[in-house]
Amino acid sequence: MLWSDMKKRIDERPMFGCFVTFPSPSLTEFIAQMGFDFTCIDNEHGIMDNMVMENMIRGSQCAGVPSIIRTPVNRSEYIQKALDSGANGIQIPMVNTLDEVKEAVNAAHYPPIGKRGFDFLPRACDYSLYPNKMDYLRKANEQLMVILQIETVEAVENLEQLLTVEGVDVFFIGPFDLAVSMGYAHNPRHPKVLEMIERSITIIQNKGKKAGIYVSNVEQTKQAVQWGASYILTDLTQAMTQWAEQYLQSVKAIESIT
Repeated sequence: MLWSDMKKRIDERPMFGCFVTFPSPSLTEFIAQMGFDFTCIDNEHGIMDNMVMENMIRGSQCAGVPSIIRTPVNRSEYIQKALDSGANGIQIPMVNTLDEVKEAVNAAHYPPIGKRGFDFLPRACDYSLYPNKMDYLRKANEQLMVILQIETVEAVENLEQLLTVEGVDVFFIGPFDLAVSMGYAHNPRHPKVLEMIERSITIIQNKGKKAGIYVSNVEQTKQAVQWGASYILTDLTQAMTQWAEQYLQSVKAIESIT
């Protein structure tokens, strides 16, 4: 696996990553080679089996770019499998309560921080070839990125309490689910949604933690950075769709002329 300095780098500047929602190692490698700081393999909304997921991690890391796995849910078996496959971090959706934060931290970290089970055979430990197992345990805990998603009104109301748990690196605002939770599914950019996002990022920062968010374009990215977010995620699906629509409209216009 590729050891990562994401924790150090995110202290120095915002980091920009890209979701990969299609089960494709080649696409993951392609996105990594574009110059993103990290890839986030989306196994919440994407459809990846364990073998494909590991190869997607490998594709990103072979391009020298760390890879985060977004799990389907906050369950230890998903977290364990992703990290054993060599992912540099874990991103967990729909974390709402203090107990859920503790469950995530326990599943992601080795003792003494958490309760993650250890085996030296998986890819994460170089298939038992890592020379010093105790050094691996220490280094894995030190470099692991744990990102928890705040995406409901309940989570925002509990946010100050959630921020008291050690072992979480980034609290990530999910704007679309938050908008749905607030009753604004028709308008995720509603002023009240944006106000809650900005307030949440401020709370996270004031507690000395890192804030993250999903963005769709450059303007939203600038706004997020101004608010204080330092873990920024976008995706290529929207860009590909827009390009395809523009291209096809142009082609049809040419066709109609001829």
